[in-house]
Formats: sequence, structure tokens, C-alpha cells
Amino acid sequence: MLKINVANEIGFCFGVDRAIKIVETLIRRGAKVYVTGDLIHNEDEMKRLKMLGLESLDLDRDWPDLSEVTVVVRAHGLPLKTLERLKNKAHTVVNATCPVVFALANSLKNAEANGFELFLYGHEGHDEVEYLKSVVKKLKVIKSYDDVEISSGKVALFSQTTMDTGRFSDIAVHFSHDVQHLSTLLVQNSICHITFEREEEVKRLARDNDVCIVVGGKKSSNTKKLFEMAKSINLNSYLILDSTEIEMKWVESARSVGICSGTSTPQRIISEIVEKLRTFKI
Repeated sequence: MLKINVANEIGFCFGVDRAIKIVETLIRRGAKVYVTGDLIHNEDEMKRLKMLGLESLDLDRDWPDLSEVTVVVRAHGLPLKTLERLKNKAHTVVNATCPVVFALANSLKNAEANGFELFLYGHEGHDEVEYLKSVVKKLKVIKSYDDVEISSGKVALFSQTTMDTGRFSDIAVHFSHDVQHLSTLLVQNSICHITFEREEEVKRLARDNDVCIVVGGKKSSNTKKLFEMAKSINLNSYLILDSTEIEMKWVESARSVGICSGTSTPQRIISEIVEKLRTFKI
């Protein structure tokens, strides 16, 4: 009998759940709703929302007539120039930016106003990072301390909200070693606490089970991070979008399997995965 262990923290995080409920409410009220790009980074959930009536607005192409349309800003945020353009074109703009991301944007603006040189541990080009870069004059995005070039004596370090807490801590330590060259160092761990909790869970599940399955969208930064963590602990770790991607050979000789998810993965997909694993005659 295969033992199936599901993480305690599973399914949508608060910010994703909030964005989805905003869209669902608008559609129920009869609004014609567009979203900027992907509302969240999960292909299955975006497909479901589009079946309800949601349409995607391609920000890189000419926009259709939006004079009678409600446009929802994705959970990762939207560059301010694009947001202002939308407000001038659309009937209504509803901002579904995650409150944690919005709080980080405010922290960056406050640090800039106080004269700090700004560094962000994150992925260049990610939707969230593109939004954050738009709220300040200059934001240096780094992957490691090797990317750091300090040009002032007053430095602030932040992180994209879904990054690896361990790597962020390592970068912060390197900054602190340079503190003698700095007049002021501000380090703010802006990684969402839910992200940290899921990191701890994936480590436990990868360590305590024969197989670890990480569930989430192919574009999801936090899901990819969880998979990398799982794989570093347990080579029998797999990243899947939904139950259709499970292969029986992964678990045919296993006694236990751990399941965890990225923050934009629907609970229904987890349930489908559990049911499929239970059908395997092991």
C-alpha cells in the first residue's frame, strides 16, 4: 500500500485566492473581464477562468477597444506606465496585485526616498520584478552576491516575494561583511511567509518520503524553486502541472510519496493527483 502524504500548506496562497475571487465576482456580475497577461502562473486555472469568460490582454500587441471592458491587473502587479495607459483606455481597472507585493513596492519607494541604493534578489524579467522596477528610479536585480556592484555607502537589500530564503540569507551575509565600507545597510526579508513555510514543508516531504511530487505551473517561479529544493534532497522528485503527467513507474516500488504545491496551484488538482495515486495497484 502506497502511503500518500500531502503538505499542510497546499493550494492557493492568500494573494492568488484574492485575485481569482475578484475575477469570479466581476464575471458573475456580468462584466466583460480582461486580465493583463496571466492573472496567475498556473495554466490549468487560467484555462478554467477563460471558460468562465475571462479574456487575456496581450500587453505586447495593439489593444482592442476597452471602453466597455473591466481590466484586472494580474496578481504579480503591472508596470506603472502600462497601468496609467490602461486607466485611460479601459472602462474600469481593478488592481488585483498581491498585497504582499504591493507592500514590498511601498518599502522600496520609502528606501529610495531615504537615499538608499536599492538591490533586489530576484529574477530579471519576472512579472513581479518588472512591476517593482517601475515604482523606483533604479533597482538593481541580482541572483547572487557575484552580481553586486555597490556605488554608494547607503545600501538596501530586498527580495522578490517568492525567492529562496536560504539564498537570500547568504546574500545578506555577504552584504554584512562589506558593512565596514557602508555607512548604512538595510536588509529587509520581503519573502512571503507562506513561501517560507512551503520551503520547509517540501524539504521535510522530500526527506521523509521515497518520492516527492511538486505540483504547479510551468511559469511559476515559486513552484520551480520548490522542485529544485526537493530534487537537491531526493532524486526521486518530480514537477508536474496536474494528474495527467504522473507516471506509474515513479511510485511502483515506493512505500510513500509526498505531495506539495506552488502557491498558484488549485486544491482540486491536488485532490485529483491523490485520487490517481490511489488507483495504482501497488
